[in-house]
Amino acid sequence: MKFDFSGKTALVTGATKGIGKAIAESFLELGAKVVITGTKDVDVATLEKAGTKGRIHYLKVDFSDEQSTLEFLSGLEEIHKIDICVNNAGVNRIQEFSVTSLEDYEWIHTINLKAPYLVLKTVAEKMVQNGYGRIVNIASIWSVVTRHSRSLYTTTKCGLVGLTKTLSVELASKNVMVNAVSPGFTMTELTLQTNTPEEIEKIAKLIPIERFADTSEIASVVIFLCSDLNTYLTGQNIVVDGGYTNI
Repeated sequence: MKFDFSGKTALVTGATKGIGKAIAESFLELGAKVVITGTKDVDVATLEKAGTKGRIHYLKVDFSDEQSTLEFLSGLEEIHKIDICVNNAGVNRIQEFSVTSLEDYEWIHTINLKAPYLVLKTVAEKMVQNGYGRIVNIASIWSVVTRHSRSLYTTTKCGLVGLTKTLSVELASKNVMVNAVSPGFTMTELTLQTNTPEEIEKIAKLIPIERFADTSEIASVVIFLCSDLNTYLTGQNIVVDGGYTNI
């Protein structure tokens, strides 16, 4: 079995680093045209690698800003065919519920839940018209378990999984598969910035596989879900966590 995305166009939000970057790079390696988003001005030439020239399209968007989001959605309207959509862009703000504010609530919900909703309002319609689509929403292990100071983040990720399940029912007959992927502890730039080596080692001991996931391992699951090999799997929240949520 071979993954081949030649002739397919994939949209991956939040794809300039971390898991999103690994997903976008996987699609490019497998022949897709990829539309990626980020919050900063980026020269597309710096994103291109051997054999990918002309297959990368970059759209700048800050999903916390209404005008920026509207301009982005307008740009999406101009893309005739989007076969694959991966809603990866997301933020977190770790704080106890007692000190969270309405501003915190609106900020994290706007980016983590409202933005995917708005993106899918545009993209799902294109997929239905074209009779084909693969959607993956990147949730989190905190959509199935939780921990201290994750009330707002967990709320958004549970909501994203709920959106996934309902859309899967509504779009299944249109040949549009909709799933969520919930990564566990993953080694990203942010992980290294926010944890000391000692903290990373301590967390790794809590995971049955005894290590963090590599971003490519999350990307591999997304690739399968978005491929033509997936003809029947829809409405699921695939937890990729090295067994963490089973302990």
